[in-house]
Amino acid sequence: MAGEEKTLLKEILGKRPDLKEEQVRALIAEKIKVGKGLLSFEGAARLVAEDLKIKTPGVTLGRPQIKGLVAGLNDISLSGRVLVVGTPQTFAKKDGTPGRVVRILVADRSGRVTCVLWDTNVDRIEKLEQVVGRIMRVGHGYTRHGLGSRLEVHVGGRGSIEFDPQDVPVSDFPSFEELFTRIGDIRADMEEVNVVGVVQSEPRTSTFTREGSEGIVLRTLIADESGMITVVAWNERGRELQTIAIGSILQIMNAKVKLGLSKRRELHVDSKSHPMILPESPAYLQMPVRKTHRIGDLIPQVSQADMVVGVVVVGSVRDIKRSSGEKGKVADMIVGDETGLIALSLWDDKAELVHQNKAGDTIELLAVGVSERLGDISLSLGKYGELKKAEPKKFEHPTTKLNALETSKGLLIVEGTVDDAPVVRQVTTAKGEVVDLASFTLKDDTGSAKITVWRNLAAEASKLQVSMKVKIVGLRVQIGLNRQLELASSPLTVLESQDQTLGQEQEPEPEPATEPDEDKDQVAEDIQAS
Repeated sequence: MAGEEKTLLKEILGKRPDLKEEQVRALIAEKIKVGKGLLSFEGAARLVAEDLKIKTPGVTLGRPQIKGLVAGLNDISLSGRVLVVGTPQTFAKKDGTPGRVVRILVADRSGRVTCVLWDTNVDRIEKLEQVVGRIMRVGHGYTRHGLGSRLEVHVGGRGSIEFDPQDVPVSDFPSFEELFTRIGDIRADMEEVNVVGVVQSEPRTSTFTREGSEGIVLRTLIADESGMITVVAWNERGRELQTIAIGSILQIMNAKVKLGLSKRRELHVDSKSHPMILPESPAYLQMPVRKTHRIGDLIPQVSQADMVVGVVVVGSVRDIKRSSGEKGKVADMIVGDETGLIALSLWDDKAELVHQNKAGDTIELLAVGVSERLGDISLSLGKYGELKKAEPKKFEHPTTKLNALETSKGLLIVEGTVDDAPVVRQVTTAKGEVVDLASFTLKDDTGSAKITVWRNLAAEASKLQVSMKVKIVGLRVQIGLNRQLELASSPLTVLESQDQTLGQEQEPEPEPATEPDEDKDQVAEDIQAS
């Protein structure tokens, strides 16, 4: 008998003096028989010891790091903290006998890897009340490429598993708390993360069809003290979360980080992820604190925000057709505070809210989407967000000096006098539309800049005269043909002259649009990418 086998047998008999050696050997033989020859004496003895609630001494198996693993290794050992335990699966072996398999994700300070346990080791996992968060050591495993060519550690009948081995310092592994990423720290280049947060919106689901079968996708928002992010749960994971409520604590292990159509970060939860609704807030969750953002403080990393702003310009409701073929509605507004102006789009059921608001009103935006396109940040309010009237507040919207265009962003307000007569001409857009535009020079006490306005606002600009004082709300900075900075009108730009509003730019017919929150286009893109 090998030395290790003698040690295990002595350990069992020493802690269970009520048993005789032949009884223990009979129990070990039965384990080997059940294992159909796949279990060694050592492996069977450890199973017997576990059944008898006896903690056996650890095996000196070495301490390789996960990042150092490569495919094709045999007889390896590995230790890591358990992150996710999959659902055991049953299958038919080639000889017709049933087999079992379970996948467990473990991590050390160098990385994470999936351990695939087979047959009797699956039984051992099922007998344990708590596995997630514990240190697991596997022995006599082998490595190979699995699904998606990802490296896996397989533990068959010859292999062994052990939890919380006494000879492995817990300090050598990240604590469970360390394995979680704050929402505000999630980057697009991260592949998988563990996150915990507070649910901020009622879940909403939609269905899709792929290869003749129907699936579902669920979306909701979670937040911690560092930020907010969209959670997208697929199929069985989506069904598991359908009853989740606002205020619930949602913990997700092994969520995939993806960018949505609006280039915002999202957490995707699939069969390899492990979502769990916690009964109470864990110590490693910093509870979200509602923060009111100012326009000048917005950055692309703030995917959703709460804001109090003043209505500056109100547009009209337009019908749109999304790339999925679905029809919808959108309305645009310009809103502002003391730090600047910004465009706000209201989608579908929110679009009609423009009829309830007028310039000068104060509104509160909750969970409004923040997105960036070509360096320009804008707001979007869809099914998640909320718009409501707020206590009236007088905002002093900033006016931009013409010598400060280089450092200015977003929509601007400028004031000055007309320095030359406006020139009106017609141009053809990329869509073949013939429209009018007017150009003139505006000057203030700091400098001058070329102004270009489009469509019906061009006709109003043609009425301007040299030395006339004007105020223009909602201009964007652009680089002109001579590489000089210029100002151009945007949808909803307003031109005022001598305390009289001359006109507002006509909103162009939109191209097929997609609301940043829109489910169906995003689902189609995700299905295609998967």
